[in-house]
Amino acid sequence: MSGDRISVDYDRLAELQQNLDKAVGVLSNEFENMLVLAVAVGDARLAARTNAFRDSWDKRRRDITGNLEWLRDSIKNIHTQLAETDLQLAQGLEAPAAKSVGGPAPKAV
Repeated sequence: MSGDRISVDYDRLAELQQNLDKAVGVLSNEFENMLVLAVAVGDARLAARTNAFRDSWDKRRRDITGNLEWLRDSIKNIHTQLAETDLQLAQGLEAPAAKSVGGPAPKAV
């Protein structure tokens, strides 16, 4: 019954979380990067256009960043919850309960 099993690759979950964290970092630094670009272009009109683009993109960038942060945090939570469940199940296999369910009934006196 292999269809009833779940296999979790914790390394892949951690890698996904790291990649999402990098994406959040890149988008978070874009404001500063656009300021540097506006100064570096050397032309006042082009700098103004660069700043206008940055300003028009700000709301959408914040929305995307918020969505990526939510996704990253969700992946982290999934990773944590699955690891805890996995550990609890493993501990249950290592230390079975003292009383077995359905064992022999106590003797009547």
